[in-house]
Parts: sequence; structure tokens; C-alpha cells
Amino acid sequence: MAVSRRWFLMGLGFGAGVALGGLFHLVGGKGSPSALLRPPGALKEPDFLAACIRCGQCIEACPHKTLFLAGSEAGTAVGTPCFDPARIPCRLCEGLDELKCIEACPTPALQPVGDIGRIRIGTAVIDESRCLAYNSVSCRACWHNCPFPNEAIRFDDMLRPVIDEDACIGCGICTLACLTNPTSIPVIPHGQGGKP
Repeated sequence: MAVSRRWFLMGLGFGAGVALGGLFHLVGGKGSPSALLRPPGALKEPDFLAACIRCGQCIEACPHKTLFLAGSEAGTAVGTPCFDPARIPCRLCEGLDELKCIEACPTPALQPVGDIGRIRIGTAVIDESRCLAYNSVSCRACWHNCPFPNEAIRFDDMLRPVIDEDACIGCGICTLACLTNPTSIPVIPHGQGGKP
């Protein structure tokens, strides 16, 4: 039986993904940047790198053109899907019935998530030294744009935004909405924690 070119390339990509993932485990993750934001449903980074075959199907399926391939600066993560919320955040396939990146993924690298409120891409963190509201300027841009206002972003007694780490999914919509340049609300990839 003849093997189609698509299946051959997918197999080749899968083999490369397994090889790079194995290399990642061997070197303890060295050379892989810690700041890559992954598509919704991504496995933990070492498992994601081992499972992702760098096929780009999630990137093609993204209706908002959010995802792109990590470049050579990503070390062993080169060619894997990621996004920059300051450029285009993850809009969670708003208006669609399912997350298209997960549907398109031919491997277990992206897992079904069910409720979008359970997605954990990362956590938004407010840089209080830059945030307008923390510097006596009335601003609610992040709260107005958040898909989970009063959950992921709420206000303190002084009407300053506060991120609830348990509710923030890390979509980065607030990052792009922020009026400061650079943004006052970077997103830290899931599991890293810390302030900017």
C-alpha cells in the first residue's frame, strides 16, 4: 500500500519531535527558553516538546492567526507553536464551538480542555511601577477586555487591578489591551511564577 506524502511527512515530523524531545530530557531542558506561551491544552513543557511533531497544523487552524513557530533562538523548542500576547493574544476561538488548535493537533501535545475557564496557559502579572492605575491614572482597559472580569481581574479598594492567579488562564488579552508601552501586564508561562 502506498504511503501518501502527507503521512510520510507527518511520520518524519513525529520522529523529529520525539528525537528533539528526548534531547530535551537528556540536557535537562537547557537551551529551551522559559518564556514561551503555548496553545491552550498544551502538556507540561518537557512532555509537550516530546509530543509536538512541529507540523504547524495548529498554526494553520488558528482563526485569529495567534500562533507562530518558535525560531532558532528557542533552542530545542525550535519549530514548536507559541504566541506573543503583545502582538496577538489567544482569543480562545471566540464564537466557535471548539478550540481549533486542539482539534487540529495530530498528537497528544494539545489535550482537550472542556471548560475554557480551566485552561492554564500562564498567569498575567501586573507591573505596578508601570500600570496607570497604580500611578494615579484612572484606567480599566485590562478589566474591560478580560474574558473573565471580576474573576481573573478584579479591583482593589483603590480601583487598581488585581490578578487572581487561580482564575487567570493566561490568554494575554489584557496584555494587548494595556495602554502602556511596553505593556504593564506581561504573561508568565504556567508554572514559572514571579513578578516581572
